[in-house]
Amino acid sequence: MPAPRKKTKKAKKAKTARTKKARAARKARKAPAPAASSPARSPRAIARQVEALARAAERARDAGEHERSRAALERILELDPGNADAVWWMGDYWHTMEKPRPALGYYRRYLAMYPGDPEALHMIAALGGRPGRRRASDDYLRTHFDAYAEDFEDSLVGELDYRAPRLLRRALAKVRGPRAEPADIADIGCGTGLVGVEVRGMARTLTGVDLSRKMVALARKRGIYDRLAVAEVTRFLRSHRRRFDMVVSADVLIYFGDITALFRAAAGALRPGGLFAFTAESRRGGTYALTASGRYAHNPAWLARVGRAAGLAERHRATGRLRYEVGRPVAGVISVMEKMSPPR
Repeated sequence: MPAPRKKTKKAKKAKTARTKKARAARKARKAPAPAASSPARSPRAIARQVEALARAAERARDAGEHERSRAALERILELDPGNADAVWWMGDYWHTMEKPRPALGYYRRYLAMYPGDPEALHMIAALGGRPGRRRASDDYLRTHFDAYAEDFEDSLVGELDYRAPRLLRRALAKVRGPRAEPADIADIGCGTGLVGVEVRGMARTLTGVDLSRKMVALARKRGIYDRLAVAEVTRFLRSHRRRFDMVVSADVLIYFGDITALFRAAAGALRPGGLFAFTAESRRGGTYALTASGRYAHNPAWLARVGRAAGLAERHRATGRLRYEVGRPVAGVISVMEKMSPPR
């Protein structure tokens, strides 16, 4: 499941919660001395002002008032240059404004504060500041989606008009026909269960898999899955050979660049004649690319070629709007592939 670029209030709190030790260290630092022309203020007074400014920046950001948010963040950094939250959100501001150079500067500054931080590393790569990997790291996905879980649906469905699960169900219904038998289905990258809701009516059994424990916990509350697993999806599929009639995947490929291993694992997990259905962000030409959004886009023709090499024949392909991103439609491909029977 995709996480949009816009981060919300609870996501921000979750992100800072996972750096409690660093946050405590920041609080322990002495605030910089006020300018000589300003009346002397105590560190406690400056800390209160920083907190008030942080709340103001957050409210402005949630309201889409980006310049007001930036002004508050810049004032925070004048008072407390080591405030890591303000550094991160300044990077996010410039990213939203599609200004990669200043965004990179702030993400690198954040990385210097927290060496090895997976989100900073990923965003620096997405903006061209370091070589991109063939897929997003497990650490990045866990961190990102654990932080985003509570607000995931409100943001994705409510704000960004997320349509991928519904488009996926329609494509499957078209390929399977009205009289298809109930299927054993694996929903990989299940998130909070948005795809599960759409395909439950097709299922004999429904298994959900996601790397984020918090996402899986929310999916469990729906009560629609027969089984849920916290696991990396490629490894999960490899360990469940010929166990499923369908493998469904809404916007999981956006965190995989080279999808060769994933497609092979999906083919191996399917019974002969089984279906692998997925959505992906599309690009023209080539194979795949890590975009400035932090997600991978794929050439649909290349996806079909990789599928054939893995033993999957494309039965259906359509294009459509998966959701919006910063007010702009995100174009995607919806594909259903069938596992080919081995030659006799």
